[in-house]
Parts: sequence; C-alpha cells; structure tokens
Amino acid sequence: MGKRIVPFFIILAAAGFLFFLMNGLGGKATVTPGENAPDFEMKDITGETYKLSDLKGQTVVLNYFTTWCAPCLEEAPELEEFGKEYKDAKLLIIAKGETKIRMEKYVKEHNSKLTYLLDTKEETAKSYNVLGQPETMIINKEGTIVERFSGPTTKEKLIELIEKKATP
Repeated sequence: MGKRIVPFFIILAAAGFLFFLMNGLGGKATVTPGENAPDFEMKDITGETYKLSDLKGQTVVLNYFTTWCAPCLEEAPELEEFGKEYKDAKLLIIAKGETKIRMEKYVKEHNSKLTYLLDTKEETAKSYNVLGQPETMIINKEGTIVERFSGPTTKEKLIELIEKKATP
C-alpha cells in the first residue's frame, strides 16, 4: 500500500504545480495587451513618488529589472540610449525586489540616468503578474497595455513597437 501512495502524491504535487503555473500568483495568468494597466504608486531612489495614473496622456514603457539578472544587464545600455534619445515615451524601470541601497550602487556604478522605481516588496510586479525579468510593457496614452514581452530588448525594437502599436 505504501508503494501506491508515493506515486499518488507525486502526481498530486505535479498537478498542483501545473495549476500554479497556469493561474499565476493572483489567480490570473497575466495582464495582457488590450487591458487597462493597473495603477501603481512607487518611489524612485531619490524618494520622488510616481503614479501611473499621473502619466495618462503619455506613452509609458515599463521595464522590470533586477541587478542580478544577466539579460537585464545585457539590455541596460539599450535602455539608456532609448531613455536619452526617444522623447515620445516615458521609460520607467521597475526595480523588482531590489533595495534602495542596491539600486543607488547600481546607478552610481553604471552612471545611469534612467528613472528606477523601487518595487522592493514586489507589489506592483504581483499586480501585473510579473514572475521573471526583464519584462517590458508598453502602455498607450489612454492607459491600455498595447504590448508585453519577456526578454531583453533594444532601443530600435522599443521605438518600432511604440510607433506601430501606441501611436494613433
């Protein structure tokens, strides 16, 4: 009888894991293009507060980032160039699970000029159902998500997507 119970529990655990993967942390697989972007309020590393709803009327690019993520670090120079050169969208880097001290160190070491919002407790990541990073979302002027993708990006890809999907 004991030999039959072990496979049963393995199957039960596997089914539970698959259910979790399909439903995500919040019972919903993801926040998808076509949906309104959930509002948030976060502080940047200088203490300034940002609310997504205050940016309505602007195209917004959200990029989830961590300092220990190799693909995040790989795309960082591209995001710096995008932030410096492209003025038709507001780029916000969401520092997922990062501390203020770690982000200050990163910004100083990389001489970054981007806006880093602290999502230390990952509350915003959870509301957007972001499990990994980098993950990027483009939000149009009406506050609707028009694009969402995982993995590193380039300045050119962001500009192309914004002009194709977020520009009337």
